[in-house]
Amino acid sequence: MQLDILSSLPEKAQRDLPRVVNRLLGQVFLYQDKEDDKDDYYFIHRHRQACENVLALTGYNLLHDDYHRIFQAVSEYSYCRVHYKLDESLMIVVLRKLFEERAEHLSLAQDPVITIGELREEYRTITGKERDLGIIQYENLLRRLRSMGLVDTLDGRSIDVRDAEARLRLRGSVRMILPV
Repeated sequence: MQLDILSSLPEKAQRDLPRVVNRLLGQVFLYQDKEDDKDDYYFIHRHRQACENVLALTGYNLLHDDYHRIFQAVSEYSYCRVHYKLDESLMIVVLRKLFEERAEHLSLAQDPVITIGELREEYRTITGKERDLGIIQYENLLRRLRSMGLVDTLDGRSIDVRDAEARLRLRGSVRMILPV
C-alpha cells in the first residue's frame, strides 16, 4: 500500500478525497450515468490508486464494474455488512434472476426493464403464494431497494405497486450486490 501517492495528488483532489470516499461508503454504489454521482464517479476513476489505498488502509476493497460503470466499496471484514430481512433478501434474489433473464436479450447499452406485475409474480413463484406481501410491504421494500440503487423508476416517477404495468429499471449493481 503506497500512501505517498496521496501527497502527489493535486491540492483540490486532496481536499475532495475524504468527501468522495465517505460518500461511496455511505451510499453503497456510485454510478457514472446518474447525474448527482457523475462527478464523484469520475473523481474515483481519475484517482483510483489513491482511493484504493485509502480504502485498503481501513479494510475495504474498491470494486469497479467496467461494463455498467459502477464503483462499490466492500469490507474485507464482516463488521460493516448489511443484514437484510428475509423479504429483502428474497427480493434481491428475484431482481438478480430477472436481471440475468432480461440482460440476455438486450444491447450492451441498456439496463433491463421489468414491470411491477412481473416482479410480484416472480416473487410469488420463488416464495410460494402463502408468502406474498401486501401493498405497503411491497412499497417499503421497493423504496429501500431504490435507495440502495438496485432499481430505478422510469421517467423519475414514484413507485406505485398497485400499477402492475409500472416499469422499473434494474441497475447493474444487482450483479455486484449478489455475485454469482
